[in-house]
Amino acid sequence: MHGIDKTNAVRRLLWASLMVSTAWIAPLSASASDSAVSYGPYNAAILAGGDGLAKPLAGASLPAGGPWTLSTWFQADEIAPGTVLIAGVGDPAQGRYLALSGGKLALRTGAGEAITGGTAVKAGIWHHALASIDGKTARLFLDGAEVAHGPAAQNAVAPVVGLAPRAGGAFAGRIAGFTVTAKALSADEAKSAAQGKPDASLINFEAASPTWPVQVKQMMGQVTPQDAWTLPKSNAAFSKPVAKPLPTGPALKADGPPGSDNNWTVGGWRLAEAPTVRGDGARISQPGFDTGSWYVATVPGTVLTTLVDRGVYPDPDHGLDNLAIPESLNKQDYWYRTEFDAPATLAGRHPLLTFKGINYAAEVWLNGERLGGVRGAFIRGQFDVTGRLRPGQKNVLAVRISPPPHPGLPHEQSIAAGVGENGGMQALDGPTFIASEGWDWIPAVRDRNTGLWQEVTLTATGPVRIGDSQVVTKLPLPDTSKADVTITVPVENLTNQPVQAEIRAGFDDVTVAKTVTLAPGSGSVTLSPAEFPQLSVKNPKLWWPNGLGEPALHGLTLTAVVTDAQGGGAKSDEKHTRFGIREVSYELSLMDSGGHVRRVEIDPTLAPGQQVVDGSHTGIHKIAGGWVSSLVPGAEKSPAVKPLEESSLAPYMVLKVNGVRVPARGGSWGTDDWRKRVSRERLEPFFRLHREAHVNIIRNWVGQNTEDVFFDLADEYGLMVLNDFWESTQDYNIEAQDVPLFLDNAADVIRRYRNHPSIVLWFGRNEGVPQPVLNEGLEKLVTTLDGTRYYSGSSNRVNLQDSGPYDYRDPSLYFTKLSRGFAVEVGTPSFPTLEAFEAAVPEADRWPLSDNWAYHDWHQSGNGDTHGFMAAMDRKLGAATSLADFERKAQLMNYESHRAIFEGMNAGLWTVNSGRLLWMTQPAWPSTNWQIMSHDYDTHGAFYGVQKAAEPLHVQLNAPDDAVAVVNNTRTAAKGLSLRARVLTVDGKTVSDRSQKVDAPVDAATVVTTLDLAAALQANGLVLVELELADAKGTVSQNVYWRVADEASTRHLNDLAPQPVTVTTTAERAGDEIKVHVTLTNTGTGAALMNKLTLQNADGSRLLPAYASDNYISLLPGDRRELTIAYPAALAQGRPKVALRGWNTQPATAVVAVP
Repeated sequence: MHGIDKTNAVRRLLWASLMVSTAWIAPLSASASDSAVSYGPYNAAILAGGDGLAKPLAGASLPAGGPWTLSTWFQADEIAPGTVLIAGVGDPAQGRYLALSGGKLALRTGAGEAITGGTAVKAGIWHHALASIDGKTARLFLDGAEVAHGPAAQNAVAPVVGLAPRAGGAFAGRIAGFTVTAKALSADEAKSAAQGKPDASLINFEAASPTWPVQVKQMMGQVTPQDAWTLPKSNAAFSKPVAKPLPTGPALKADGPPGSDNNWTVGGWRLAEAPTVRGDGARISQPGFDTGSWYVATVPGTVLTTLVDRGVYPDPDHGLDNLAIPESLNKQDYWYRTEFDAPATLAGRHPLLTFKGINYAAEVWLNGERLGGVRGAFIRGQFDVTGRLRPGQKNVLAVRISPPPHPGLPHEQSIAAGVGENGGMQALDGPTFIASEGWDWIPAVRDRNTGLWQEVTLTATGPVRIGDSQVVTKLPLPDTSKADVTITVPVENLTNQPVQAEIRAGFDDVTVAKTVTLAPGSGSVTLSPAEFPQLSVKNPKLWWPNGLGEPALHGLTLTAVVTDAQGGGAKSDEKHTRFGIREVSYELSLMDSGGHVRRVEIDPTLAPGQQVVDGSHTGIHKIAGGWVSSLVPGAEKSPAVKPLEESSLAPYMVLKVNGVRVPARGGSWGTDDWRKRVSRERLEPFFRLHREAHVNIIRNWVGQNTEDVFFDLADEYGLMVLNDFWESTQDYNIEAQDVPLFLDNAADVIRRYRNHPSIVLWFGRNEGVPQPVLNEGLEKLVTTLDGTRYYSGSSNRVNLQDSGPYDYRDPSLYFTKLSRGFAVEVGTPSFPTLEAFEAAVPEADRWPLSDNWAYHDWHQSGNGDTHGFMAAMDRKLGAATSLADFERKAQLMNYESHRAIFEGMNAGLWTVNSGRLLWMTQPAWPSTNWQIMSHDYDTHGAFYGVQKAAEPLHVQLNAPDDAVAVVNNTRTAAKGLSLRARVLTVDGKTVSDRSQKVDAPVDAATVVTTLDLAAALQANGLVLVELELADAKGTVSQNVYWRVADEASTRHLNDLAPQPVTVTTTAERAGDEIKVHVTLTNTGTGAALMNKLTLQNADGSRLLPAYASDNYISLLPGDRRELTIAYPAALAQGRPKVALRGWNTQPATAVVAVP
């Protein structure tokens, strides 16, 4: 994330800015002398589907009268129907332009088509066009001969040259020598100008649709230590470190079912700073080496996690305690060491040590021998330790780990220092956690996430070892009643002789087996429906994104059995994995080899291993309104490419799963946890909260979340993943210096995670295309190692919307202007709950704003500058008088703006919008900005605004036109629904109350009526609107809005009198959870807004995680709402209770009777 707010209006703004006349520019001469002012020549190459060019002239606006001449050579690639502008001056709608009309030369002078004449020009041939006006008569010349003349009606035009502007039709071809002259050329001069056709080989044509540029600038982050007086300051002392209980368990823990003897997790690790350790790897990895002074290590985990867990440093999540931890942690190496007894059953087998994730580089030693090295945070280190591991004996494993070599210097956010840069030098290191140098959503992590951050495992096999399998599923779309499942099993013969083996595969009720003879070394075995009909699965359970169906997963067991001459056999290896039966395709606008932009659907699964899209720098072209990739020459005939007739969303991408368009709603994850504490227990509540918010897509920003559990949970919760690799913003962040290392890490990631159905797309870089050698390498890897997903070099702009905005904007703009198309990053301030903020910030620094606020990302500058949010709060609701008052007002704004982001997407669904992702949904640490939940699982107004807007069946009030729309996000039509719309004043008086029957077609936002609020707003300034949608079973969607005549009228919300709302609860046990059923009833005479429920323990502390079906609920007089809050039964301390507060609600508490 980094960038400037840009929208589809850029092109219009460019023309507008170029057309502004400035007093200091010399006026264009109206003289007829030979010294008349002349501009040009201009040369341009224009693609049919590309953009035109706009060039400012060094002169004032061209006057309405006076002589002038337009002259150019042009060569049309094709003769387009209708009128197309070739070249001219001024706004394309009002200026003076040479044009083709029905293939004939024409002159337009601002009042439409002025004159047309001659015969139709021919494509592929150079023609000369000239228009001469003497102030009274316009003459038009083609190839030196006059073909038409007429009155010289003309407007004053701005000093802007337009070359093939996109106004109606589009000229395609080349323009040579276009000039604008303040003189009316004679017929002889026109004839002379048409002599000698241009030699195109000697002309440097400017491309109107340039290809993607390479990086030309970069920043290096904090290059000198920050000025001491700008460092953040606190009124509270650092917290005292608190040690956690030591981990327990065996150093070698068997994985799998009881009796399993081929998979273990290696534990029992100890940690020491390398400078304090005497001895090399050979000595350290021998029994008897003294580690009594070493720390008991937290593995998986980083060095800093261990040091915090052991009580060396305070928890950096809190306050400014990160400043109590030295930067020296990222400037030294570390030793990890463990001792374990290897099972005697390993004798005669082939053991393999696997390091699932080490950051950044490591040397590995076992029993005094160096096994090798690992570089990069995302590649597995795998070592065959046959002959080196000692079965039935004690073994010693030692690992020396080095941090990223370019850790950079931290910028510590404060009010005085501002937000600082995003990252810096560490980007040089490529595949690592580049955000750990510090970004505008986390401070610098002191160890830069160095350590054994993922598991270490030991596996044992016979002579045949199974590698990373690939499961490809194909559906005969749109038919989903059958799925072809093809399984490719990489196998390795570990002996020096041929081996006969049977490769077995089983999932659900399907089993297949194939006997093969394996030569020494690596190979692969393919199990396909062509050979095994049972792999054509009837009525398969499909994997669907959240909200469209169940994300069904299938467990696959692969077994290699080595057979003998007598037909017997012994199991050599067995692997278990999961896959989903699903097929992903993409609607895109792509440029073909003829320069036309075609709207097509790309389904890579239909042509595995075949590259059909060219995403190289030379394959990406600028067009009007954006950038597009290209079709590889001849790809139009590929089975993976299907032409589309409908193009309203061009050039933006549409994601399709199983043939169904998916409205992509979700957000980016900068990183799951800034210290890479990524156990399933820690991460699963975040995934569940995303599902509860009704989002269906998350983005693995810069690949910072690339670990097993992330993709496992995304699969299980039906969350599609846009998966980045490890470079960030072009022309801002430094590019990786070791491309081979980067590609090695990328290849391992693709092989490792390609079976996860949640991954739907690979991005090469955040906000920009990687350097050519890396971009083309990544595209090739995705094609060859995956072959079922689309690769795009950039996470934005190329068939996508640009990034941003990230600061507060008027919520109505999300309906009309902001983040249209497929927008991967849109953010707005998102202050946490009062309780979450108080848990993260010491009391002395909570109010008023302090450096602690700034350190926890309440930015005073940069992309996320919160001044606009606070100024809007002051204008709309009045200045906050305390922290509690600020939080109360912030939650109302959070709810309103986040609801508007996704309701705005709904309003233009499938017409102008196909996807919208927040920056961001996941909090990497206790932040105050860009999140819909807190680091401790608390959920605030932003979460419930998203949950409301993205609900499966939804009713909403569009802005600014007050149209009422019913949104159906499901795959089932809803008919005969009842819609009720009530409008009330702030004192509870009914302005209107009407009902009607409506239908909700599948996958659509349907406007069913429009509310006329003008008179009520004029009379009252502010009204409350409640929309309720119901089916035969009851309410399916309810939504309350406050509509205002002007921004200042929002202050009428302060006039709402306190209202009594009753809270009643019942509870039930559901497996490991307690479900609390809550009923809220507004028994008052006025509206009660933003009723917020907090589940608490008996002592008043928050009970988290808690999963509420609704919250921040607004109730009109007499309204009754039911919701459910679920929580893990094991977490409750005493009898839980539900606390209620709201905008104008009298606080209340209800104790929960748990059965």
